Amino acid sequence: MITVDGPAARILTAYTDLLVERGIRGATLEAVASRAGLSKSGTLHHFTSVRALRTAMFAELRAQVEQDVEQMAAAPEGAVRYYLSSSLDRESELERLIEACYRIAQTGDDDALEVLRDCRTGWLDLLGTATGDPTLARLVLFVGDGINHNALMSLPPEREDVLTPDRVEALITTVEAIRANPGS
Repeated sequence: MITVDGPAARILTAYTDLLVERGIRGATLEAVASRAGLSKSGTLHHFTSVRALRTAMFAELRAQVEQDVEQMAAAPEGAVRYYLSSSLDRESELERLIEACYRIAQTGDDDALEVLRDCRTGWLDLLGTATGDPTLARLVLFVGDGINHNALMSLPPEREDVLTPDRVEALITTVEAIRANPGS
């Protein structure tokens, strides 16, 4: 859920969607305004430039990751299970923001890379606390990243055989067994 509201939220959502769908070259102010149902001047009223939109998107991503880390910390099923299970989600606003930020980072934008690294640090720090083992925390992070990457290639549920809920559950069970029996 976008943390801003009104036309600014529509503009930010339009920008994020265009980055994901068309890449950085397709996310022009004109395209964003059209997608948001506003004039270019109406868009400029809320965000004075593409740079301002980018900055707002980075702030939104940070806010969403902060919320996600809080939910992960409070999850009754535990942080590890929460992180790995939520890695299957490719449609959330958070995932779209991450993907949009990656699109920008691919152009060599240092600010985008910094935001993505900060997000990773937030998740990794909590996983380190949850597992009590920095190596296992990294393993969980990397498995979650792999799940998320492979979810992008998933087939319809009736045809998918690589990334099914049962296979993700088996991964979670394996990580939990490693955590329960370190060194075995």
